[in-house]
Amino acid sequence: MNDILFERLQKLGLNLYEAKAYVGLLKIGTANAYKISKESGIPRARIYDILESLAKLGLAMVEESSDNTKIYTPVPSKIFLERKKTEWERDYEDVKTDLQDLEAEGNKQDIYVFTVKGRENITSYCKQLLGEASHHIMISMWSQMYDLLLSDLQDCKQRGCNIIGISHNIENPIEGIEKHFNSKIHSMPDNKHWFILSIDSKKLLYGYSVETDKDAFYTEDESHIYLMEDYMLHDMVINRLIVNKGNDDKMISIMKEIVEHTKI
Repeated sequence: MNDILFERLQKLGLNLYEAKAYVGLLKIGTANAYKISKESGIPRARIYDILESLAKLGLAMVEESSDNTKIYTPVPSKIFLERKKTEWERDYEDVKTDLQDLEAEGNKQDIYVFTVKGRENITSYCKQLLGEASHHIMISMWSQMYDLLLSDLQDCKQRGCNIIGISHNIENPIEGIEKHFNSKIHSMPDNKHWFILSIDSKKLLYGYSVETDKDAFYTEDESHIYLMEDYMLHDMVINRLIVNKGNDDKMISIMKEIVEHTKI
């Protein structure tokens, strides 16, 4: 357990000897260098330097006894951790601002589409985009991808976002997402599933569904977004016409509804 603790303390900025000295000092409380060396396993030739380093880091308090021996007392772990948390949060906000400024500069370049690789990255990107949605969402996706994002889609709907789209092999999609009729593509043995996710007609992520372990593509280019949204609306029209074949009144109603959706 101590090895794991030492590794975590090193992630907080201590070196290995500093981590061992601080943990040893917390165990025994106030002590001189000899006792701390014995408890922590730090060589006596190094212990004084390490304890001085702890004092400079604000992890140990030092006082001299009547016989001029230095006595060390650990700063409580709660104080140490709260300080580290505050430092981390401050650094996080500074880095976040700097990176977003750089990102904004980068977006001025003529890069229309970039690739998102890896299941976790694609899933995280989808969730982030859904979290940013404020007005409407359009999707086309298969069951595996839908299941991963269902809770995020439900959150969007609770925020008042309009959700429309088409689903494949999904039994009970949420309101606004239609079930696609079964076609040849659903039974092809090596069919690669895909997904399309459009957010507020401003941001688009599309590509292979994450279970295929292939790439996805992100863009904010208006032409890409228009074409993908138009494809999804066209797919919805064809799907409804096939499902309601022979019912002229229903087909007219469908056409009117789809036209209204293009105004979202």
